[in-house]
Amino acid sequence: MGEGKSFDLTTREEPHMAVDCIGIDIGYGFTKTCQSEKDRQIFPTAVAMMTKEGAFEEVIPVVVNGRRYLVGKDAEREGGGYDTRRSSFVASEAWLAVLGHCLWLNDFPNGDVVLGIPPGMYAKDYNRKIVNAIRTSDIRVKGEPCRIGGNIRIIPQGAGIFFCHIQNYPDDFRKNVAVIDIGHHTLDMVFFAEGKYVESATETHRIGVSLVLDGIANTFLREHRRSIGFRTALDILRGKQVAYMGAPCPVDVREEVNGYVHQIDSIVDHYLEKLPAHPDLGVIGGGGAMIKDFAGRHGLLIVSEPAMANAIGYWHYGRNAK
Repeated sequence: MGEGKSFDLTTREEPHMAVDCIGIDIGYGFTKTCQSEKDRQIFPTAVAMMTKEGAFEEVIPVVVNGRRYLVGKDAEREGGGYDTRRSSFVASEAWLAVLGHCLWLNDFPNGDVVLGIPPGMYAKDYNRKIVNAIRTSDIRVKGEPCRIGGNIRIIPQGAGIFFCHIQNYPDDFRKNVAVIDIGHHTLDMVFFAEGKYVESATETHRIGVSLVLDGIANTFLREHRRSIGFRTALDILRGKQVAYMGAPCPVDVREEVNGYVHQIDSIVDHYLEKLPAHPDLGVIGGGGAMIKDFAGRHGLLIVSEPAMANAIGYWHYGRNAK
């Protein structure tokens, strides 16, 4: 999909020259980028207004329309950042600061950019609003403008997982494929029938993995009287042991995880049952793909590099788009 065009997948099998492209997945928890098979980046989607100069450690702000923002780990250290889980975050100056950081981090002055938004928010008018915000804003790092020289392509989140999957399983392009994308803030589900994106079979639910991470953080606070951030909660969800000043802090979060899994089980089951055509297979990606046994219970194939899959798929799509 180019600017002003509908989202059309039939171009993927037509032979043409691959273009210079970067796939950018600005997630609510982490931002991922991909501009080659090996060149990938990931950093926390944290944004904070820069209110004073760093006295001890140099930081590099992203300047959007004259206002300075800290992004990623710099913003995490400062604290008091924007709530990226709000629907108004996309196309805001804070979101543009994350985009600018991606372009600067990858030294990407030219070529096409492919971005994704939740399928439940995907619409031509909204896409145009995002593109217009990018084109008309002044985004700078170290005084240098961060402009996009090529097309800005916007596709639904989850579609990237499909494109990532078919790189390893090209025969699945012509099958009916359901995609389950468990992100930080949203659970996105999309459906491809014989290589075509079925717009009527998309859903977005605000029940991403951050819900269980909040529960884990609350449980940890009750048991150890200490607050933890979502990244530490994510480590606990992954089964890692957490320590404070060298002392282990064990915590049992099975109740929180089971309660969350029960909710998404019901949503995914209902979605798969009401699809307009029987899916030949289901693919799962996103950070939530790590939840133990969830994929197996639903017969879902975990895409390679699940957390990075959307960004990788955006890049593959952009390289081969007209």
